[in-house]
Amino acid sequence: MNSKSSLGRRLLIGVGGAAATALVLSGCASGSSTSTTSLNSIIVGTSDVITSLDPAGSYDNGSSVVNTQVYPFLMNTPYGSPDVKPDIATSAKFTTPTQFTVKLKKGLKFANGHALTSSDVAFSFNRDKTIADPNGPSSLLGNLDKVTTPDATTVVFTLKTPNDQTWPGVLSSPAGAIVDEDVYSATKITSDADVVKGRASPVSTRSRSTSPKS
Repeated sequence: MNSKSSLGRRLLIGVGGAAATALVLSGCASGSSTSTTSLNSIIVGTSDVITSLDPAGSYDNGSSVVNTQVYPFLMNTPYGSPDVKPDIATSAKFTTPTQFTVKLKKGLKFANGHALTSSDVAFSFNRDKTIADPNGPSSLLGNLDKVTTPDATTVVFTLKTPNDQTWPGVLSSPAGAIVDEDVYSATKITSDADVVKGRASPVSTRSRSTSPKS
């Protein structure tokens, strides 16, 4: 699939046995001229418990295995590489010692049809810090001062400590999951039922590592 295509995905969670959980994502590329719908499925299995489908409320192994496959991230560590690279971004770099600027790809959408813009990115990081759930990854955002959005495809992270070379890694960590601001609560954990109902899984990006807390 073309990572720049607007792809729909439906999220279904099935739990069976002692703790065998499978996540199924189905994606369809928009604008196809063929009569047959192109479907792709990703099944992620884990024996660990999934505590929450809301990334602001989960930092455990089981949830991270699911969340890294469900949610879009600004940065990603490709398989077989130690380097962190832009994922749903076209570029990501320090523009001043304390400002890390990310440019998003154009035309990104969630499965529910909502546009994925810089506003969703700012919302995602701000809600994580606001909720500060003890089971979540907000502790990774300790160096984040504020997030600004000059336009719909630009995000500027202002950091407290300059030249933080770990920041790109933070953006690819469980704390970097991007959620739909029209589906998720800004002040509390969104229930699993509302996450599934909101169909806020992302457009397709290349496969992410399933290793949590990287």
